[in-house]
Amino acid sequence: MILKHGPVDILVLAAGEPRFDGTVLAELQRLAQSGTIRVLDAMILIKDDAGVRGAIDIEDLPPEQREALGFIETGTRGLFDAEDADTFFEGMAAGSAIVALAIEHYWAASLVNAVNASGLELALEFRVPAYVIDEAFSSLSGNK
Repeated sequence: MILKHGPVDILVLAAGEPRFDGTVLAELQRLAQSGTIRVLDAMILIKDDAGVRGAIDIEDLPPEQREALGFIETGTRGLFDAEDADTFFEGMAAGSAIVALAIEHYWAASLVNAVNASGLELALEFRVPAYVIDEAFSSLSGNK
């Protein structure tokens, strides 16, 4: 079987005092343009200081901001729904925001196809968080 998609991670990025300065947006766009990832959907939720919930819909943004998010697949928008929003809102403090992203590891599909074509099968998969990797490499360089 030839796979068309890579695995998908759901990332929920939280901020007590959000600073949407474009840094994350630029990196997501760069990774999407390089074919490393595909951003399948995004959800932006805000809870004001009084606890009032709000959501920013990509389609409701001004044209220039909507265009900046053009790397988010239009055919897959809507993967996050109202039930997801309710779940995310439950964990949010007043005066905070979250950005939820569905990111496909597009690069992985061709690797999995090569593995399958070689007669191999996946026996185990797990993710080691980046900070654990950084700590491991730091301890290696400190031991030398």
